[in-house]
Amino acid sequence: MVKHKHGKLLLAALIFTFLAALLAGGRFPYMFLYLLFFAVAVPYWRLKRSLASLTGEITVSERTREVGQSFSVTYRIINSEKGHFPYLELANTLEEFTEDTRYVYVRPGGVKEVSKKIVCKRRGVYDLKALTVKTGDPFGFFQLEKPLADGGEVKVYPRIRTFSEIILPTYQQLGDQRRKNAIFADYSRLEKLREWQTGDSLKKIHWKQTAKQNKIIVKDFTRTADANLTIFIDMHRESYLHDRQHQLEDLAVELAASIIFYRLQANHSLQVFTGPKQSSPLLGKKPSDYEPLMDHIIRLEPKAKGSFFRSLRTQSYFLLPNTSIYVLTPSLTLTDADVLLYLKRKGYSLVLFYLSRSHIQADIEQILKRIREAGINVNILHAEREDE
Repeated sequence: MVKHKHGKLLLAALIFTFLAALLAGGRFPYMFLYLLFFAVAVPYWRLKRSLASLTGEITVSERTREVGQSFSVTYRIINSEKGHFPYLELANTLEEFTEDTRYVYVRPGGVKEVSKKIVCKRRGVYDLKALTVKTGDPFGFFQLEKPLADGGEVKVYPRIRTFSEIILPTYQQLGDQRRKNAIFADYSRLEKLREWQTGDSLKKIHWKQTAKQNKIIVKDFTRTADANLTIFIDMHRESYLHDRQHQLEDLAVELAASIIFYRLQANHSLQVFTGPKQSSPLLGKKPSDYEPLMDHIIRLEPKAKGSFFRSLRTQSYFLLPNTSIYVLTPSLTLTDADVLLYLKRKGYSLVLFYLSRSHIQADIEQILKRIREAGINVNILHAEREDE
């Protein structure tokens, strides 16, 4: 591909010299015309031949990473014995090179390697693009470029976190799959009665036994990993209108990835809905299903139109009875709360993960209170600030 940096200037000079030679005649005007023409034509022809035999390679240290980790990319430029370039500029790379490393010199028959360390700041698919080199004549009249090698992709998965607000499952026992996690509690199955401990919820108090024994007695419920777990991840555009730095979006994906990881590590099945147009859920049953699920989830963006909770209600029609539903969203209104209460009345076990960037506003707090009073488990998670 040819790019003219000063194409208009060159064309104007050629036209002026040609007209001068044509009108004035004589040797000198024609000599200047030929000199100008060959000053461009000869370097162009030589660089074109040199680029034809120039090759390159891209090697990547890792193809799968997590947020916060890094990988190295090495660009290798191989010149032929007949390749002559005044300069080579590296372009079309994942991260721009500095002025010192962007321009390289490769002698005829030589090899030049340039390495870059890429820090994975966000989850997603990092397209390494095709390594492209640029070169041109010393006067800057034209510039040529050639793609040398395709770097492929590097998949960056979310971090697996335990979240201080939510203790995700860390172990299993033989028999029933027990979990050290309140979000797996089955409030329909009473396991035992015991004395009050610091941190117990007031809702767990067994009032009759408390009055009879003259001390606070609370109810312990069986904490089991439900057989049917469905995760709904809100990826609707309207839910993230004020999320300009993608903090809530990445928190939703990170939380979903962590729940999925621990769930599959315990060999429990799950299904995931990520959008209203999803004809069937993503399925996972065993630890080896984690990466295929993440290959889809790391590409999620809040692009879906309409209401997330309206979509949630519609897709819930196809769920089995006694299904546990995890709802991950940064958006909540009174109308949305009605959908959750509807699902509760239908017999589903609900856990709401409300994602927030700052303190909870009074109107949202009232909605969350109404949801809690209906027996729905509510977990509030705050996104990390950009400066932390």
